[in-house]
Amino acid sequence: MSRVVQISILGKISGNVNADGVIGNRITLKRMYSSDGEVLPFVSARAVKYAIRQAFRERGFHVDPFYEDPNATEALRLRDSGRPDQYVDNDLFGYMWTRRGRRGEGETFRRHAPVALSYFKALKDTTIKSEFAARFPRSTEEESEKKESNPVPFEVEVADFIGRLNSIVYDYVGDFTKSTRLVGDVEVKKLERDQKIERLSAFLEILLTPSYVLPRRTNSLNIPEYYAALIYMSDRGPAPIYQYLNYIHSDKGISIDTNLLKIMMSRVEIRRTDGGQTEAYIIDYGSYVDDSPEGINKSTIKEVIDKVCSFLVPTKS
Repeated sequence: MSRVVQISILGKISGNVNADGVIGNRITLKRMYSSDGEVLPFVSARAVKYAIRQAFRERGFHVDPFYEDPNATEALRLRDSGRPDQYVDNDLFGYMWTRRGRRGEGETFRRHAPVALSYFKALKDTTIKSEFAARFPRSTEEESEKKESNPVPFEVEVADFIGRLNSIVYDYVGDFTKSTRLVGDVEVKKLERDQKIERLSAFLEILLTPSYVLPRRTNSLNIPEYYAALIYMSDRGPAPIYQYLNYIHSDKGISIDTNLLKIMMSRVEIRRTDGGQTEAYIIDYGSYVDDSPEGINKSTIKEVIDKVCSFLVPTKS
């Protein structure tokens, strides 16, 4: 099996993030409904990836410009560049490159993303409120003296929730032998180890810090407030670890539910005493983890990044 690193992050989101659409004069918020009827607002995985792409661009990495071919049919008009050796997001998040073949049929070249992200979804029932506002016409002093302009009212749905973002990272960042090596007539070359480490460490730093800004910052600044991050490394594929990172309310405020983490580490298939290589770490962003369970080591962001890079990109690669 391939080596994988699973990351689960618990954080707080506030405001109107990644809005769903406009109904009348109301800007709605994306939400799901649980089987118990709970309202669970969320930020889509696409929005999180968009924010991470922007952070990569700010760090000097090349990001796919997303090619538009005006001569192609509507289905093939927009496409990825399909160059994971050049563009970091084509490497980490995958791509689908299309073109019309010689016989008129479509040709497709894909890369299965080594990095997958979930929704950043609320864990508990959340109240969604409406914020009333108005847009005022901008006019010159002469126009304002002639007539009085009326404001245009509108509503914005906002929520304040604690959610969980899950991610899984496979061991073929910078390695394109597991996907199509030819993109059209161009051969995609495998990256050197230093280049793999550079991309992977930058992604982990952006995700774990966090140092990305979620969409809709024209209305408000939205940077998640992290409480804790659970990191699990395994050389035998993914394990069911995500449901064990949760929080509880107490007189002292919010804290991580360490009882769930103890249950997680009690599972044989997660602890793996059969010789498989597994490691578990937790990052505490503000004294939210009272007692780290046995088998889960408290670590800093830099320590986790170094361990993950050496685990996924060993020296021999």
